[in-house]
Amino acid sequence: MPLLAEIENWLKSRPTAQGVNSLQDLREQVNKDIIDQQGIQQDASYQQSFHLAVSDGAEIEVRVYVPYSLENAEQRPALVFAHGGGWCLGSLDAWDRTCRLLAETTQLVVFSVDYRLAPEFKFPTPLNDFFTAFRYIHTNALLFGIDQNRMTVGGDSAGANIAVAACLMAKLHAEIKVSRQLLFYPALDATMSSKSYHQYAEGYGLDSSTMVYCWDQYVQDESEKQNELVSPLLAQSLEGLPDATIFVCEYDPVRDDGERYAQKLWDAGIQVNFYLLEGMIHGAIHMLTVSPDKVKSIYRNIRM
Repeated sequence: MPLLAEIENWLKSRPTAQGVNSLQDLREQVNKDIIDQQGIQQDASYQQSFHLAVSDGAEIEVRVYVPYSLENAEQRPALVFAHGGGWCLGSLDAWDRTCRLLAETTQLVVFSVDYRLAPEFKFPTPLNDFFTAFRYIHTNALLFGIDQNRMTVGGDSAGANIAVAACLMAKLHAEIKVSRQLLFYPALDATMSSKSYHQYAEGYGLDSSTMVYCWDQYVQDESEKQNELVSPLLAQSLEGLPDATIFVCEYDPVRDDGERYAQKLWDAGIQVNFYLLEGMIHGAIHMLTVSPDKVKSIYRNIRM
């Protein structure tokens, strides 16, 4: 279908891209933009946080969003979530409302992981941070009131990439069980070989040139783009991965990554709930002030 009229108008209203002086300036600009798209409403879920030591002795923050209906429950299902932002952008604050909405609409306790960003921390550090957080929550499920057998991993865009890579890592750890994948427009092939990278290369919010920049921030060198933990679409086998719920946007350079991944999962005998968000662009789950009815329907249609 055509691009949604409200999204087309929003794209036309966007100011012409201006240069930024530093990566930090870009991070602040992106965070503000995401928050502006979401609106200022505070959705019904309780937030707390804890800090977790990771492999090199550093600490990362994990925020916890508990749906009101589950505040006093035990053995609760959980979602361990990685925010998007091309591995080099994004923050817990900018994704705050997204996590609140996910908690309330899915009725999962959401753990939002503040993995460290590239290029200061290139692959595999962001992935290792996320996997360490998932393993810690899994190991301490009783402490968190979580059902160890109902732990989903999820993310949007680059965060979805990290979530899928964590599933591949979990295959090597028999003691760790991931129950499901929840993926919004995942970026899964650093070689950018899919048709959609050319078909929707520019003019739809996220440009393919931006994806080139983001991939290059994440990896140490070109050879790493062939690593299945960087490009899960290149994995030799997806057998044994958990069932998945996947959303892709119609007008999005990474559209084919999500579609190809869903097909590979189906071919491996894995159950997939797949949704094409017609008329929508990358970043759709944030666009509550742009297309409120359509975005709210995304959250309502999440089937776990």
